[in-house]
Amino acid sequence: MIEKDSGDTKGKIITTARVLFADYGFEGTSIRDIAKAAEVNVASVNYHFSNKDKLFAEIVRAGYIECSQNLRLKYEQDRPNLEDTLIYLFRYFMNKSHDLITISKIMMSTQHAHHLTSQGTEDEFFGPPGGKVIADAIMNEVGKKVSEEDMHWALKCLFSHVVHTSIMYNCCFKNNPNIPFTTDTDIEKNIRRLCRVVIEDLKKS
Repeated sequence: MIEKDSGDTKGKIITTARVLFADYGFEGTSIRDIAKAAEVNVASVNYHFSNKDKLFAEIVRAGYIECSQNLRLKYEQDRPNLEDTLIYLFRYFMNKSHDLITISKIMMSTQHAHHLTSQGTEDEFFGPPGGKVIADAIMNEVGKKVSEEDMHWALKCLFSHVVHTSIMYNCCFKNNPNIPFTTDTDIEKNIRRLCRVVIEDLKKS
């Protein structure tokens, strides 16, 4: 029997599962573990998500879409250049540092195969959340058509740097005076520098 949904059962399951997947990995976390920690019954988890695969995908999907929507809204409102777009993304990840670290741990802890970028959004082709926005900003600055290969290189270069820096800054770099050039100002300066390098390379291609 499935308990009556109070309106927050699905949210409780997602919140609990995110922590367990991050701590124990996909394979190390069972539906029963999630139900117990969320204080719901197993049938309720199955009712909302059908199985563990779909629950896992829903957790990653939610973060993916939220990031994409926020970056798209910022871009449509302010029309920032590439540097400012990436700075906004960095600040967004810093404000969502716990979520970013949790999702990263989930992604790294599982060998299970998932098609997590196929979310039916405009970013599907581009890969990273907000990829279409970043690609638009790149095109505006390069001023010419960029090949598919070059665009994917640029996106991976820029997005991976921002994500890696955000994670490291919130882990081993955080509040460590012995590591130079890790203030917000330093990091944002480096992001802007990388943007200029990437744009210059694309203009030469």
